[in-house]
Amino acid sequence: MYLGGEKIPQQRLPLSKKTKEWREKCVEAYINLSHNGLHDHKSDLSILYDYYNGIIDEDDYRYVLKPYGKTRKNFPSKMRNYPIIKPIVDLLLGEKSKRPLNYTVTVQNANAISEKENAKQQLIYKNLQMQFLKVMSEQNPELVDPNQIPEEIPMPEQIAEQFENNYVDNRAIKGQYAMTYIMQDQEVYDKLQKAWFHFLVAGEVYTHRGVRSSEPFYEILNPIDVDYDKDPDLEFVEDGDWALVRKYVHASTVIDHYYESLTPEQVLELEEPHHHDIDGHLIYRAQNEEGNSHRNRLVEVVIVYWKSRKRIGFLEYMDPETGAMEEMEVEDGFRMPAEMKEAGAKLKYMWVNEVWEGTRIDGRFYVNINPLANQRISLDNPSKCKLPINGRKYSDINSKNVSLVSMGIAYQLNYNIYKYRLELSIARSKDIIAQFDINMIPKKWDMDKFMYYVEGTGIAWVDYNKEGIQLSPQHQSVLDMSIKTIQQYIMLLDSILQEWEKLSGVSRQRQGEIGAYEGKASSQQAILQSSHITEDMFRKFSRLEQRDMQALLDYSKEAWLTGKKGQFVMPDGTTDFLDIDSFDHLESEYGIFVSDSGKDQLKLDQIKGLTQAMMQNGAKTSTVAEILDAESFPQIKEKLKAAERAQEKLEQAQAQAEQQAQQQAMQMEQAKIEQESLEKEKDRQADIEIALINAEARKDPASENFNLQKLMQDFEAKQRELDIKEMEIERKMNADNQNAEIQREANANQREAQRDSGDS
Repeated sequence: MYLGGEKIPQQRLPLSKKTKEWREKCVEAYINLSHNGLHDHKSDLSILYDYYNGIIDEDDYRYVLKPYGKTRKNFPSKMRNYPIIKPIVDLLLGEKSKRPLNYTVTVQNANAISEKENAKQQLIYKNLQMQFLKVMSEQNPELVDPNQIPEEIPMPEQIAEQFENNYVDNRAIKGQYAMTYIMQDQEVYDKLQKAWFHFLVAGEVYTHRGVRSSEPFYEILNPIDVDYDKDPDLEFVEDGDWALVRKYVHASTVIDHYYESLTPEQVLELEEPHHHDIDGHLIYRAQNEEGNSHRNRLVEVVIVYWKSRKRIGFLEYMDPETGAMEEMEVEDGFRMPAEMKEAGAKLKYMWVNEVWEGTRIDGRFYVNINPLANQRISLDNPSKCKLPINGRKYSDINSKNVSLVSMGIAYQLNYNIYKYRLELSIARSKDIIAQFDINMIPKKWDMDKFMYYVEGTGIAWVDYNKEGIQLSPQHQSVLDMSIKTIQQYIMLLDSILQEWEKLSGVSRQRQGEIGAYEGKASSQQAILQSSHITEDMFRKFSRLEQRDMQALLDYSKEAWLTGKKGQFVMPDGTTDFLDIDSFDHLESEYGIFVSDSGKDQLKLDQIKGLTQAMMQNGAKTSTVAEILDAESFPQIKEKLKAAERAQEKLEQAQAQAEQQAQQQAMQMEQAKIEQESLEKEKDRQADIEIALINAEARKDPASENFNLQKLMQDFEAKQRELDIKEMEIERKMNADNQNAEIQREANANQREAQRDSGDS
């Protein structure tokens, strides 16, 4: 196979035919292939980093410094760099550091839905059991302990709704913990900042993911060291055909990384590197110009990854236990047992992609040329695999790639030239000069004395009676040597800055320069409009972050084959533990969703801007402090929901207490009415009895004593009945007052406990 004029060995070979010679030829072929055009590409990238650092190459200003082919010494101006690119890049670096990196791990296994339905059914089943026990306890209290049954049991419909809102697959939780542990262990956040810097300066960013010493690793590669090849329609390097990394390190570093693969003779030969690489001068140029000849001891190390082919078989056989046809993947060279052949088993082969790796050291030693131990393959497509190197370019669709720095070079050159011209103009500007005839100095005076009186008194004393001197009436004049173009140069410099800020999307309002007469709304609108230009860069880089985190999570399954235990810090500052079961983690197919950091940051700023209004409306200081301390919008939502739930419970308790107080007040009012009615009934009964006694006395005086005695007995019985009823009413009122006092104390204690829990 030929690729770019370089012959690539045939890849569709069985593993038995991929000999040592074949492997070394593959590595050498891809390295030779990467040399095509690599010299110019490395030079272009190096220039971009020089422009960011403000290093001037006078060849860029030759037409200004040597307009006639020569340059003069002791010129009143010097070409200097006045950086306008670096502040823009630094501001975007700062914005990226403040953007949240929110990610959510999901499970994409085919059985994820069935697992969810089973968990939902189990929860509803437990709820129905509690409902049954509650009914049993009401009918037969002696059979069921009431203390084991909660006071309020939600209905199955409510349980189902809560489950849908709160369900998270346990495997997803483990995957989230694993990703959080990897992010902290590998310092991924800080490394992504470095990658963002390369993306802004060079317009290219490359990362390296994999497994070392049974742990996933993550590192950022220098764009100058990376070369690759992919289809024109592919965006990411990990989907390409091959990629390589060329580094220059000391022999000690080579021995540290490859001590198991190097022979004693090779270790000895590394002390005298060959430096055969044609692009080596790019690496040693700066050091050699400074006289650091010891840099020549650096050794070239090239790591190559490419997609080869391998043959795999699919064995179809009948399961003797179930009687169903099963399919199993087998490696190349598998021999089918005779009993399976007799049972009608079938074996078919197909060629699929397989990622290989190999390393060349100092142009002569080849080590570790094997299939990659950690193949990232798809469960649905065994031929789909990804390279350990990932990366992307900013804008290379149907054109040469550009970067933010490369677009600002023209503005930087013009800005430096206009500054150079401005300095020349200032040097030429001599203001207004008065001309005096030197013979005007009085006799017996020297120049210093004359200038002293001129500057001290403003009077030029003249001796018109000098012998042999005849002064002309036009002996003095004025020369205007001021330069009128200085202000024009300043205006030109401002116009260059405005054009560059418009192109880069970082306006002066975004940099914090607000005019004296600019309103808040207009400034915010200008900042919002400028952010639309840079948002495309953030979005493209966010997709790279998502791919890299997905790769790290996939590689962790291979790295933690025997399980993993560790400790990490949660986003809220608490410490949690990682306990990964090897089987569940290996069999889980994870997916990572990374939210839009730009929208998240906007929502984060808006909700934090409402904290003052929240405090004015009665929000607790502790809640506001938690909001300000949160780093992501989901955290703020969770904290606000918790505060709202606590507030709702407090309001419910207060409403319940008020309702009970109203009921007690109504009961007391009813008791008071009954008491007054009882008193009136007593008076009415007394009047009736007196009237009856008088009537009986008038009818039969003979029987007055007998009837009077009978009436008195009836009156006393009625009076005792009323006294008993009055005592019952009074006892009831006392009990209600006592219950009301107890309820008020309980409500006060409940509110105090809720305040304490909210503050904590």
